[in-house]
Amino acid sequence: MAWGTAPAHAAISITETDADSFRYATAPGWTVSGTGTAKAGGSWVPHLTVGSPVNDPPGQGWLQLTEAANSQIGSAIYDKAFSSAEGLQITFDYAAYNGTGADEIAFQLHDAAPGGLRYVSIHLDEYGGTSSASLCWVPCSFKPNSVTARGAQSVGGPLIASVALNTITPGWQVKTLANRASVQTVRITVSPASASARPTVKVEIDPTGTNTEANFVEVIGALDLSSNGAVPDTFKLSFYGRTGASNNIHEIRIRNAKTLKALSIPTLGQSTLGALAALLALLTLPALRSRFKN
Repeated sequence: MAWGTAPAHAAISITETDADSFRYATAPGWTVSGTGTAKAGGSWVPHLTVGSPVNDPPGQGWLQLTEAANSQIGSAIYDKAFSSAEGLQITFDYAAYNGTGADEIAFQLHDAAPGGLRYVSIHLDEYGGTSSASLCWVPCSFKPNSVTARGAQSVGGPLIASVALNTITPGWQVKTLANRASVQTVRITVSPASASARPTVKVEIDPTGTNTEANFVEVIGALDLSSNGAVPDTFKLSFYGRTGASNNIHEIRIRNAKTLKALSIPTLGQSTLGALAALLALLTLPALRSRFKN
C-alpha cells in the first residue's frame, strides 16, 4: 500500500512536522507491506496510529510495524532515492512493548536500482537471532537485546558487528517494556561514499527517548564497510518489524532524516573559460565563419 509518491531522486529531508515522519494520518512517499495475520482477522498490513484503530492525535502518531501477535512482518520503504555520495543521517524513536519479547525492528539501506538488494541493515533485536553468524531462530549462540549490523545481500548478508546493550550499561534492553512511555531514540549516520572511500555506519542510542545530544551513547562506531561489496550509486531506505513465536508491538516515528552532503555541480576553472573565450573569438573571424558555412 502506498500513501503517495515522492520525487525519484533528490536530497532527503524529513522533520517531525512533515507527514513523512509517520506522526500524522498520511505518510506520502512511503510504501508499506506486511505478512501474517492481524489480530482482528485478515492479512496484516502496517498502519499509522493517527486514526482508527489506535486514534493517536495528529503530530503524536507512529507507524505500527507489528502488533503483539506472533509471526507478523511489517515493512515500509521510502520511494525517494538519494546518492550514496551524499550520505545520510536519520534519527528516529522506536517502541517495542506490550508483548512476550520478540523479535526486532530493523533499518535498511537498499540499492535503489530496479531489483536492487539490501546493502546494509541495522537490527534492534530483542530476541537476538540476527546477532548470530547463521541467523538462528532457535537456541544457539546469539545475544538477546542486541544491536547488530549485517552486510550486503550480494555478499551473503554477513554479520559485521553486534553489541549486547547490557555490556554497555547493565540492565539496558532493546525492548521498551510495557508501553511507549519508555521509548528510545536511535541515530544512524552513513558517511558519504566516494571513489576513494567506502561508506561507514555509526549507531547511537539515547535511552531516554528525548533526543538529547548529551544522552546519546555510541553503540556501533564508524563501522567500516570496505568488505561489503560494490557500493550502489543510489540508495533507498526502509524499516521493518518482525515477530515470531514471541511478539511485541513494534512502532517507529522519525525525528529527522537528511542527506549529509549536497552534490556539487562541476565549475569551469579560469583557464578553461579563457580557452573557450579564445575559441569563440576565432570563430568570429570572417575566414573561419566562411569555412564553417561551406
